[in-house]
Amino acid sequence: MKIAIIGPGIMPIPPQGWGGVEILIWDYTTILRQMGHDVKVVNIPNYKQIHNEVNSFNPDFVHLHYDMFWEVMSGISCPNKAMTTHYGYIEHDDRIGWYMDILNGFLNSDCHIFSLSPGIANCYTKRGLPPERSHITPNGARKDLIRFTETCEFPDKSIFLGKVEPRKRQFLFMHNQSIDFVGTSVDPNFDVSLPNYLNEWDKVRVYNDLTKYANLVLLSDGECHPAVCSEGLMAGLGLVLSQYSTANLDLSKEFIDVITEDKINNIDYVNSVIEENRNKSIEHRNEIREYALEKFDFENATVPHYIKTIKEAFSL
Repeated sequence: MKIAIIGPGIMPIPPQGWGGVEILIWDYTTILRQMGHDVKVVNIPNYKQIHNEVNSFNPDFVHLHYDMFWEVMSGISCPNKAMTTHYGYIEHDDRIGWYMDILNGFLNSDCHIFSLSPGIANCYTKRGLPPERSHITPNGARKDLIRFTETCEFPDKSIFLGKVEPRKRQFLFMHNQSIDFVGTSVDPNFDVSLPNYLNEWDKVRVYNDLTKYANLVLLSDGECHPAVCSEGLMAGLGLVLSQYSTANLDLSKEFIDVITEDKINNIDYVNSVIEENRNKSIEHRNEIREYALEKFDFENATVPHYIKTIKEAFSL
């Protein structure tokens, strides 16, 4: 199959450091090519150039991964088209605000919508998206890149991995010295001079060192399907998550704990859950890895489901 994937055109694909959408596009591209598909990544910010690049490729399927470019799809000649949102607050009706124009653009387009989670899919269907245009394609993790060890080097340490920003609320827990914070900081409320702030790591280090920790923490007030959760599981880590960070996860697993929004500001309580989860998770690392391999492995779960979805949606 010939597949064209359109990126934001903001940073390189693959990115040099952080870039969640760019990493996702590259992971899909890599595994799809390994499976024998012909994939073209179009990662430029000019609509005319996008049209020229995509249309000259003559793809069987075109997938846009940048909400702000939804209008570019009207100039794509391929009839088999899909768009995916990466807007973290799309499930928050009271915070959707300016994004409503984009959401309506998705709804009124001639594209199918590939949602990262059932919750996101519901945002469209409740606004009238026909079921035949709605599909769920969860995120994944690369077992070929993410190192796993049966024991962790830092059994008394958790990692809060991701850009340090108000949406992820790292500042609430920054004084917990059992948590290492990794990521570029753009939050003025976060004290970057603290010894447990380790700045940004490149992806090679992330994939190599993640398994050294007992568990991963993500307490955002809005998420789609955060790739870091799949990556943490693939590295053998348990998860402590906000209620907005749980997309596509089996919450009955004893190594996954969820902090409801009414308790997120109870710092002592959250810290105690993080510690308890750490202690549980180090006993279940093999089970955690097996769960990740079954549900989120790009090669054997994520991409095969993606291809199946494309073929069924467009009768290819």
